[in-house]
Amino acid sequence: MTGPALEPLRVTLLLDEEYVEQWQYNALASLVEEPAIEITHVVINSEVRVLSPERTRAMFVRDAISQLRRYPLWSLVGIARTLRPAPTHTRPVHISSLDGVSSATRIDCHPTRVDTYWNVLPDGVVDEIGTTDVAIRFGFGMLKGDVLSAPTYGVLSYHLGDVRTYRGQVGGFYEFINDEDEMGITLQRLTETLDGGEIVELETIDISGLETWQEIRQQACYTAERMLLPGVRTVTDPNAEVTAPDELGTLYKIPKGRDVVSYLVKNSRGRFRRFVASREPTPTY
Repeated sequence: MTGPALEPLRVTLLLDEEYVEQWQYNALASLVEEPAIEITHVVINSEVRVLSPERTRAMFVRDAISQLRRYPLWSLVGIARTLRPAPTHTRPVHISSLDGVSSATRIDCHPTRVDTYWNVLPDGVVDEIGTTDVAIRFGFGMLKGDVLSAPTYGVLSYHLGDVRTYRGQVGGFYEFINDEDEMGITLQRLTETLDGGEIVELETIDISGLETWQEIRQQACYTAERMLLPGVRTVTDPNAEVTAPDELGTLYKIPKGRDVVSYLVKNSRGRFRRFVASREPTPTY
């Protein structure tokens, strides 16, 4: 005699649009390959999605000008990066081919901005999310309010860094210019402390042999995509311990001035070394 069938774990996706980066897609794909896990709700940030092309372009120009004024050097770095093809791990992939997304409840959500940077979701949307077991955030920026406790097991989110040492922006950048040998990747259960949520999974990677920030980001993303399924298993395991970090690292901001110059020098040197190495003939024995 068999017991009653277990209900599948119900997952909500919190997205800014219907596309995610390739590494994020891979993480989600590994999750829904499990027969006991299904995506039942997809919440899309309508503030991002429903804009007309004309308004989207206008907002892009406005935001670009604002960023250029506040972070001139870093903005120029960003412009240069857009002129090169996107790395494979960051290329956009439509979520429609994820198992279960086509039949999931679709919710367009307009968040409310509070305290300058934080977003709060409407009560009705929070109630819907509260019917599921866990939410995974790949959009909506910094979240606060009832949504964080609405799903049974909370809202999971990545931070490309070890929150005990490096918090804030930009993932892997400060580890690179500070000549760190290692870098952490954190999967956290969000709280209202910025990059200070409960640590669900924490992986450390060796970056001592990587020459550029782009190589570090790539390795971090490849590691992150393997962490989601173990992380979901952890938060849903009644015997697993998920706790807040004992201490939090420095909160870094978008790079300015000397930090950007240090990056340009070190990154250019690394690119040159990679170029020289690629031109060297392969030894024969």
